Parts: sequence; structure tokens; C-alpha cells
Amino acid sequence: MIRAFIFDVDGTLVDTRDIHTNAWKKALAEFGIELSAEAIQEQLGRRAVDIIQDFIPEDRTELRADVLEAKWRAFRDAYTDIQVFPKTKELFAYLHNKGLELALATSAKREDAEFYVELLSVGQYLKAVVAAEDTEYSKPHPEIFLKAAALLGVAPEEAVVVGDSAHDIEAAVKAGMTPIGVLTGGNTASILRGAGAERVYDDIESLYEHIKEIL
Repeated sequence: MIRAFIFDVDGTLVDTRDIHTNAWKKALAEFGIELSAEAIQEQLGRRAVDIIQDFIPEDRTELRADVLEAKWRAFRDAYTDIQVFPKTKELFAYLHNKGLELALATSAKREDAEFYVELLSVGQYLKAVVAAEDTEYSKPHPEIFLKAAALLGVAPEEAVVVGDSAHDIEAAVKAGMTPIGVLTGGNTASILRGAGAERVYDDIESLYEHIKEIL
């Protein structure tokens, strides 16, 4: 029986794919490092502190902290450009009214997670928010979703995970949860299904319209 929904945020509930990409490109360029948008987007969904280890080579590790600071500065400068995907609040209200426990599980830092809760206007429906500082490992490690389930007081098999990236789906599979994909993060349905998604929807609005398929 499904008792809880755990949501990724970036690319799933809010449209931040290009904003994160541009922030990374700008920050890296400040230090003479050029990466394609595609290379950056392949890593989105993981914690920034882990992504930076792939972006900055071992012989330049002293740059990592400065690049991270520049990345977060560039990202937060673009806060006003972040848009919530349609029907997000309606979906949370519906699930809450059905008696389901709800959580956000985001690779974003706590500061950004708090901003997202306010932007989404779903704080009254949430029982837990797990952010980057709460985890030791990045997705596709299942830690973040297992912590969310524990905070919600549900067993892994009682939880649905909704995410936009292969990292989200793989982590949900490893956690023993029901993985649901949305296409708003730029991944194809075949990529998400290949990672283990049981169902894939175009966006949150489509998920909202077909939510009874899951419940």
C-alpha cells in the first residue's frame, strides 16, 4: 500500500535545468574551465560538492571551493527566474487530502531547499525536507530517499519517488521504492525507463491528471 510520496525538486517541481547549467558554466569560466551544457546536465541531480569533483581535475583541487562559491552565487542571482511547474500545489493538496505523507528530497543546499518550499507554497503539506547537508552520498545512492522515508515514518516499499533524472530513478530503485519519472528535466522516457521508472509522465500536471493510476 502506498503511504507516502517523496519528490525531487530541481527539474521535477521547478524549472531550473538551464539555470543550474548556466550557473555552472559561468562559475567554471571564471576559472578558465569550459564545459558543454550537455556535460553539465548529465551530472544534474547530484550534490554540487560531488559534481565539482568531476568538473575540477585532481591537479586543481584548490579551485573547487571557489568554483562552488561562484556557482551558488550565480544560481541565487537567478532566483527570480525560477518557475514552478503547473499543478504542483494542486498535486500536493490532493495527496495530502488523501492522507499521504509528503516530503521533498533535494540535492540542493538547505538554504535553497527552504527557498523552494516558500516558492512552491507547499509547506503546509510537508512532513519532511531532506537537503544536501543531510546526506553523505549523492544520488544514485539511495540514502536521501531512505532518510526521507524514515522521517515520514513509512517503509521504503510504501513510498513513491517522483524525479526527473536517471539519478533519481536509480536511487529510488535501490531504496526499494516505486520510481516515477517526469520529463521536465530534459531526460527522455527511454532513459528514465531504462533506469527503472515504472511510469513516466510529461510533467507534474500530467502526473496530477493520472494520479489514480498510481494510487
